[in-house]
Amino acid sequence: MIQIYGAGVAGTFLYYLLFKNGYRVSIFDVRKSPDCRCGWGIAYKEARELYSEIEVNLDDFILTKPEKVVVNGIELKNNGIAIFDKLKLLKELWEGIEFKKCEAKLIVDATGTKREFLPKIANDRLVPTLQFMERHENVENIYIHFERHGYAWAFPLGEYWHIGAGSIFENKIPELIEKLRLKFGFERKESVCSCKAKIRMLPPSKCRPFVHRNVVGVGEAIGCVSGAGEGNAPSLKCAKILYECIENLENYESRILTELKWVEREQRFLESVLRGLPAIHLLFRIIPHESKRLVKHSILDFFRVFA
Repeated sequence: MIQIYGAGVAGTFLYYLLFKNGYRVSIFDVRKSPDCRCGWGIAYKEARELYSEIEVNLDDFILTKPEKVVVNGIELKNNGIAIFDKLKLLKELWEGIEFKKCEAKLIVDATGTKREFLPKIANDRLVPTLQFMERHENVENIYIHFERHGYAWAFPLGEYWHIGAGSIFENKIPELIEKLRLKFGFERKESVCSCKAKIRMLPPSKCRPFVHRNVVGVGEAIGCVSGAGEGNAPSLKCAKILYECIENLENYESRILTELKWVEREQRFLESVLRGLPAIHLLFRIIPHESKRLVKHSILDFFRVFA
């Protein structure tokens, strides 16, 4: 018997992979319904292929595929980011689940930043975020105001926009949001909802152990979040790897560190930026990879953003 704790993107995907392939599996979440905090953007091609393995058509949940990503006023071509209705997708997946706790030989920690069942991480970095949903009529691009300590964003969600920011300095979050509003014309409006959250910005290699006694971690619990804060596709990929290693967990760590090495590189770059250390050499591997899967840009574009 396998018991999963946490029914976010990674937990639900893993549950259905196991269930549909004949495993005895149970899942539990402390929430009564999924929430809408962060995570509306997704790497479309990767996620569509992965979700098809549990007979979910991601296209049924796509809200928009913006033409451009505008970072600090620099327009970049969007190559692969789709905005999807994460809340609707999770709600539909939850409808097919009976949430319960069972005695199990293996416990899966899919509790994200809480990491409730694995040992706590030394020198963990949990970056606070604040976000709103507001009505706006701006051109449907993704807008980002980036500074070295964090960034603010605006994602189109149909008639609404998801506006927010995250920073290692929590007191600077309102300032980041105001700069985004001024730069891109998102005047302050009444929000239909607002909430705070945290995101783990630490590479997988610093989130070990992935396996401890009869507990194995998946998704954000073991640092599967890119340096840009993208967690959906990496968490799905992580869950797929865990499913493939479920009978042989000694291979799990090496496969995560190998197949999600790009996450490691991005987080190492972020660490260097935060510390004011040189990391240009990492860009020559990060930029070609990200230009192919998400946003088309170059070394020159990077320096224009930070000019």
